[in-house]
This record gives sequence, structure tokens and C-alpha cells, in this order.
Amino acid sequence: MEYRYCDVPEFLDDAYRALQDNFKNYDEFKSFYDGFQSDEIKDEFLRVSSSYLFFVKNGQWHVDVPRSNPVIDYFSNSFKLVALLAIIESLSSEKFIDFFEWLVRRANKIPFPIENKSTLQKHYNSYKKDYGAIRRCKGFFEALSEESKIEICKLITIDGKPLDSIEIFVELIYKSRSEFTHSTDISIEMGDWLHLGKYKEKTVLWKKFKFEYLLQIFEEGLVTHFNKHSKIKIHNLSFRT
Repeated sequence: MEYRYCDVPEFLDDAYRALQDNFKNYDEFKSFYDGFQSDEIKDEFLRVSSSYLFFVKNGQWHVDVPRSNPVIDYFSNSFKLVALLAIIESLSSEKFIDFFEWLVRRANKIPFPIENKSTLQKHYNSYKKDYGAIRRCKGFFEALSEESKIEICKLITIDGKPLDSIEIFVELIYKSRSEFTHSTDISIEMGDWLHLGKYKEKTVLWKKFKFEYLLQIFEEGLVTHFNKHSKIKIHNLSFRT
């Protein structure tokens, strides 16, 4: 059987470039990779790692406008956030089901016709809970070490208090992504600056949450995700600013 990624040696080099900060050296990285239980898992690891390298870690959005700098951090970060969350969503093996498919499934026992907009909204909220893309990302970040989750929550406050949970952090970055993808509102929450925003009518303060922090967090989560598929377990370093 041919594989798109693990049959091409260059993708292994790309994966190491993407994740080398999480390994003592190349030998440890290679042992981790060789410990994967199947070629399918190896192929998936290389797909995700190389996508992360090209679209996020070493990728930049370039602007060809005379009055503009060619690279603007918050422009690039907006595109990178979209790509990063898409990569996380792609790690799930769950089959996508659209809202209509979900509505008509017999197992849901939803009576038709649906009475009104309020009832339809309740059904949609249930659908999002079961099949929404954000649920996959919450699972990814929940798998981080407790130390990392505490550190992340300290970097953002709501009405002066640290975040209650990592779930709220995921909701905040999803909100930022959605505002960019649907309205082209630039994602400026993350950077070497303070940022004030809103979340459910409350004041959110991002305390110099550098985009590089999100990359460190993602890399910890990615190694954690693939650790369960390798015979060689990597002791992941928790996120620190």
C-alpha cells in the first residue's frame, strides 16, 4: 500500500523541524516515530506535523501593497489561527454529520413538524454539543497537563479573575477565529501587547498572550495525542511562559 507522507523521506525531516523543541535530539524523535503501531499512524503524524510546519509555524501571510509592510504579525496570526484549529479538528476520526442529517436520525426521536424557532434552536444547541467542531478542540486542550492548563488560564482574565477552565480558553480562541472567518475581523487577541475584549458581556484581558505561546501549547497537545499510539512514550514538558 502506498502512503502519501511516510513514503516520502522529506516529510520526516519536516516533522522534526516542526516539533524538535519537544525532543532531546533527533534520535529520540526517530525512536518515537518508529514506535508507532502502524504505517497509517505514521502517515497521519507526518501529515499533521508537516501541515503545522508549512501553514502555521513557519508560514507567513505576505502582503503586496506599496503602503504596507510585506508581513504584518496580526494578519499572519489570523490565518495561522484558522489553520491551527483546522489541524486540531482533523485529528478526530468522527464522521461529520450536518444539522439536517442529525435532525432526521431516528435515534434522536425528534417529532416533525418542528413547532417553532425556539424549539429548533434547542435542537441546534444539542447538535452543536454532540457534533460541533469546537467539541473536538476542547478534547485536544483538555488532554494537556494540569500544569499547562493552569498556566494558560492565568494569562487571561475575565472581570479580573483567571479563566475558570481550559474550555473557556477554547471558546475564546474559537470566537476570535469565527470573527475573522465570517467578518474578516483581524485576530488581535494574541501578541506582545495587552488586549481588552468581551465574552458574554464580561471584560476579557489578554495579558501579552504571545502567539508563540499558542504554538508551544499546540505542540504539547500534539505530542500528547500521538503518545498513546507509540511504544516509546515521551515525557512532555508542560507549557511555561
